[in-house]
Amino acid sequence: MTHSISIVRLFDAPRELVFRVWVSAEDVGTWFAPGGFAVTECELDARPGGRWHVRYESPAGEAYLEHGEFREVVPPERLVLTLTQRDGDGRSAPETVVTVVLAERDGKTEMTFLQTGLTSPETRDALAEGWRGCFDLLDARLTAHPAEDTGKGNTVSTTADEDRYRPAGPRPEAGG
Repeated sequence: MTHSISIVRLFDAPRELVFRVWVSAEDVGTWFAPGGFAVTECELDARPGGRWHVRYESPAGEAYLEHGEFREVVPPERLVLTLTQRDGDGRSAPETVVTVVLAERDGKTEMTFLQTGLTSPETRDALAEGWRGCFDLLDARLTAHPAEDTGKGNTVSTTADEDRYRPAGPRPEAGG
């Protein structure tokens, strides 16, 4: 049995900007690691079949790598990519699939994030916590973008007034 993570988040930023922050190596390098971890390398080829990887380090200096391939890139509304994690000891986790859907909501962007193919509820829960931290950093990156990038004429202010997490599939108390 595999497990999934589903997170819905509302950003006070234009959909085009949120999409760009997902496909620009410069931007991804600012938010694609848990809080306290430092991205040391980020490369993206954001087109179907394009490869990507992000290396980051823990505060203790442990190195991690996440990598995969873009399956779908539909600006500014949808991304599908594979994701495999490798820890500092070279152990790789099974390949997962990440789907990101961006929808316009009254001038804001609703991001629906889904990661499938996780092997245990413990892995799902740990990764969900990590993703939520990453999305806090993504929110900060959106805030930091210069005014000319937002199309609004001023700096984008972001909120997380809609941040819902629920594991997809069976609930842990039901034996999932």
